[in-house]
Amino acid sequence: MRLVNTLIIAAIAAGLPALPAEARQKVRYEHNGHYYATNQQCLAAKRRAVKRGTIVGAATAGIGAALLGGNLGESALIAGGGAVVGNTIAHKTHRC
Repeated sequence: MRLVNTLIIAAIAAGLPALPAEARQKVRYEHNGHYYATNQQCLAAKRRAVKRGTIVGAATAGIGAALLGGNLGESALIAGGGAVVGNTIAHKTHRC
C-alpha cells in the first residue's frame, strides 16, 4: 500500500510543470527610489546616504558661517551642528 501511495505522489509531482525562474516572487528592496536585489545592497546605499548627509551638512553650515563673518571657532561649531542635522535627516529617509 505504501508503494502505491508513493508511486501516485511521484506521478502527480512529475506531471506538474515546474515554475520558471521568472515566475517566482522576487524580493526587491527600495531606498529613495532605487531598487536593490539584496538587503545588504540596500543597507550599504543607506549608509552611503548617511555619510553624504553628514559631510554635506557640515560643509554647508561651515561655509555659510564663514561667509556670514564668523571666526574659526564659530564656523567649526556651526559645522558640527550642520553635520548632526545632515546625519539626522539622512537617517530619516525611507527604510530598506
